[in-house]
Amino acid sequence: MLSSPQANRINYSMWSKRSWRPALATAGVVKKVGEKAETYGGRSRRYPVYELSREDMFHVLRHTYASTRLEAGESIVSVSEWLGHASPQTTLTHYAHFMPGAGKRGLAAMDEWFDQDPQPNVPEDSLGAPQTQNRA
Repeated sequence: MLSSPQANRINYSMWSKRSWRPALATAGVVKKVGEKAETYGGRSRRYPVYELSREDMFHVLRHTYASTRLEAGESIVSVSEWLGHASPQTTLTHYAHFMPGAGKRGLAAMDEWFDQDPQPNVPEDSLGAPQTQNRA
């Protein structure tokens, strides 16, 4: 949710129309394709109309944030909380394909565990225990 410094909710479509789209046009990402006039309470306002492109929508930033965090190995539970999803399952549904390294991390952990120098876990009085010499 977008909010003001006073924690008031900002209307997404109005913010997109008045701030995000003009910024994209200034950066040359989208083009102005016309102009539209609206009248509210007897006052007219003209504003530019920009081409629509799903790739350039503000929501893409949210997906970029989430996918980057998951690819870096962040917990699905943490990302779910940051995104405000009702449950981690919602996050998994949308972003599981951004977690290709998750299995590799598990394999690396197991490889490291197997590569450790094993310490024998043998009782002292068993046949496999190192023998100590009796000094009399």
